[in-house]
Amino acid sequence: MNIFYAPPSQIHHNFAELTGQEATHASKVLRVREGDRLVVVDGQGGRYEGPVERISETSLQVRLEERQQVSAPAPELILGMGIIKKRDRLEFAVEKAVELGARHIALFRSEHTIKKNVRTDRLESIALSAMKQSLRSWLPEISVFLSVEEVIERFSDVPCLMAHEKVSSDTGGGNEAASVADKEDRLLLLVGPEGGFSPTEAERAQEEGARLVSLGAYRLRAETAVVAFMSRFL
Repeated sequence: MNIFYAPPSQIHHNFAELTGQEATHASKVLRVREGDRLVVVDGQGGRYEGPVERISETSLQVRLEERQQVSAPAPELILGMGIIKKRDRLEFAVEKAVELGARHIALFRSEHTIKKNVRTDRLESIALSAMKQSLRSWLPEISVFLSVEEVIERFSDVPCLMAHEKVSSDTGGGNEAASVADKEDRLLLLVGPEGGFSPTEAERAQEEGARLVSLGAYRLRAETAVVAFMSRFL
C-alpha cells in the first residue's frame, strides 16, 4: 500500500487533506479513486489509514479510521554533515540518512567545503520521498549552518561523535560509537565533506567535548561515511 504525507496542520479530527504533489501523485499518477484505502503519515510519528472520501482538482481527503503513534527511532540521531560538492552525492547522503533513521540533518560549511550553497527545498523533497519509501513515520528537519562549531553549539546538550580518519580502528576508536550508543538517548554524529575535517576543526570539536571515532581502516567518500556511521545504530 502506498504511503502519503500530510503535515499535522492538514490533519483535522477524522480527516487528512492531501495537497500539492501528494494529491497529484495520488489522483493523476496512481489513479486513486474514492473508496480506495490509503496510509497517511504526518512526519511526527502519526500513522493513519482510511478510505478516500473526496477528490478535487487540487486536493484529496482521506477519512481516518485507524490511528497509530509510531515511536521515534532510538537513539535519536542528529547527523551533522559537511556540504558535499557534487549535488547527486549530497542528495544520496541525505536520502540514505533518512532511510537509516536520522531525526535532524544539519548541513554545514567547513574549511574543506567547496560548494557553499544548497537547495534545501530540493533536499526536503528527497527526504520526504525517502521517509515514505522506507516506511518510516518521522520526517527529519534539514538545516544549514555556517560551520561545524555552530552545529556543535546548537546541539551542545547532545553527546557528539566525530568521524575522523586519523583515529585508528586498532586503538579502539572503532568501538567508541557502539559503547556510547548503549548509554545515550540522543547522539550527534559528525561527518566531514570531501577531505574530511581540518586539524583545527577536529581540535576545536574535541575541546567542546566531541569524541573522535574511526569508521575503519579505509578512506571513504563523504556520502559512504554517512551510511557507514549511521548503520552502526540500526
